[in-house]
Amino acid sequence: MWSRLRPLLNGRRRWVAALGLSSVLSGLTESGILAILAQVAASLVDGNSQAHIEALSLDASLGALLAVALSLAILRFALQMAISYIPARIAADMQAQLRSELFTSFTRSSWGVQSRDREGQLQEFATNQIGQATAGLLQATQLVVSLLTFLVLVISAFALNIFAAGVVLVIATALFALLRPLSKLGSRYGHDLSRAWVDYAAGVNESVRLAEEVQVFGVGAAQRERIDERIVAVSVPFFHTQLLTRFASGVYQSVIYLLVVLALAGLYVLDVGQVASLGAVVLLLVRAGGYGQQAQGAYQALRQSLPALERIQDAQRRYDENAPRTGAEPLEEVCTLAFENVSFAYEAARPVLFDVDFEVTAGETIGVVGPTGAGKSTVVQILLGLRPPTSGRFLVNGVSAEQFSREDWHRTVVYLPQEPRLLHTSVADNIRFFRPLDDQAIERAARLAGIHADIVGWSAGYDTIVGPRADAVSGGQQQRICLARALAAHPEVLVLDEPTSALDPNTERLIQDSLNGLKHELTMFIVAHRMSTLDACDRVMVIVDGRLEAFNTASALHVNSSYFRTASGSPAAPETGEAPLPVSHGGE
Repeated sequence: MWSRLRPLLNGRRRWVAALGLSSVLSGLTESGILAILAQVAASLVDGNSQAHIEALSLDASLGALLAVALSLAILRFALQMAISYIPARIAADMQAQLRSELFTSFTRSSWGVQSRDREGQLQEFATNQIGQATAGLLQATQLVVSLLTFLVLVISAFALNIFAAGVVLVIATALFALLRPLSKLGSRYGHDLSRAWVDYAAGVNESVRLAEEVQVFGVGAAQRERIDERIVAVSVPFFHTQLLTRFASGVYQSVIYLLVVLALAGLYVLDVGQVASLGAVVLLLVRAGGYGQQAQGAYQALRQSLPALERIQDAQRRYDENAPRTGAEPLEEVCTLAFENVSFAYEAARPVLFDVDFEVTAGETIGVVGPTGAGKSTVVQILLGLRPPTSGRFLVNGVSAEQFSREDWHRTVVYLPQEPRLLHTSVADNIRFFRPLDDQAIERAARLAGIHADIVGWSAGYDTIVGPRADAVSGGQQQRICLARALAAHPEVLVLDEPTSALDPNTERLIQDSLNGLKHELTMFIVAHRMSTLDACDRVMVIVDGRLEAFNTASALHVNSSYFRTASGSPAAPETGEAPLPVSHGGE
């Protein structure tokens, strides 16, 4: 149990020591108050102005004892503020640390690990699971406070021979009324915390949805900064709610003692003497049993919360262990891209690619076609550097792609997914996508993507807020915004995954015009179901059942690829008796 908590408390040992010292001192002051109240109550009932303290063999006036008790009550009040503040501070800082470290580990992990997570898993870990873990940490601090106070009270009880006690109902009712403003303040902070949690959860869910693009563009650090801002927005109201909750609970008993002492002081000043009607106005408050119960409850709650902490730490360890390594070789220019006998399997017994072999030269536009499940998406992920081949090599300029700097790779190779994914922010920031790009680069990319005219026609122009549940833009406009995002940093390789499959004919034509304008400026790979998308392609790969069935010009594939011929709606090729054309590995 403590092995899981110890790493979280490293660097906070002074806070823990201060909490322990405050608990011991609070227990001592409470013991002193209880002992004095018992003596003063007994003396008042007997009508004596002096009290004999047997444990100290000391005679003292009731005035002196009440002055000491009042001082102890004020001191305990201050100590309870510290006991309320320290756990709330530790918990707020720990919650922010757990969330920041978990998200950092996730963004630094490989796409292979990220893609295996169930949808919403990271959001669950970062919200409910960390919430439970934080509650467990609070229970751990409560356990420290309760145990130390329990021990001090028990030792004091044995020394003073003090037993059961009670509290006047009127004082408790008055105290409840006094604490009502704190309850209202806590409710307000609770609403603030609820809103902050909603924003934070939305940000985390967005990060999961955009994880692939963040990997490709290499903007994990900038994205982490954005999430850290939301973490801080949660941390502040969480700290306030925890502080008020613990303050109200801890100070409640202290204020009772303070009021009782003041009431007894009033009786003493008024020289009331015997107060038979009050019976026992104040009996010694035996608190040791209460603290023992708190310690037991805190221990049980701590044990129940540990599985959440274990899952968080195990997930973070898995992310850290699977962070992709970066090469040291700079990537200044992409001249050739090649697969050399590349095979891939998500599971050892279920390969999805078999000995794929091809070479593409800079400036070519390559189409990729094949039936669903043929392995096209896997080819794309290897091209993007999201997955390494299980066997064979992915070569860039004749060198293994893994040897190049990932920073250079993210700048050089970009991606336009089939489904456009926008941030809930301005058009400019959607195109910028966490990268330090100036407005000129944003506008240039928008022009290349054919979306500039649409943007300047909107009321707020490039400041228009788009994204989930924001101002509506069409699917084609979203797709072209994402195309501008891909083009904004002057990449050399652009991979497009079925960019027009869900678009109407007019929007498809606009995307086609944009791609035709980019031809020979970039090396492009276009995964397509619509054969019209292949009009701009120099050559086309045909992938069937994980194998590269053919790789040639569209005109040659009409003759030599049965799949291509069927997919394009061409008539069957005449029987010529000629052997099929081989896969073409170089440019035509």
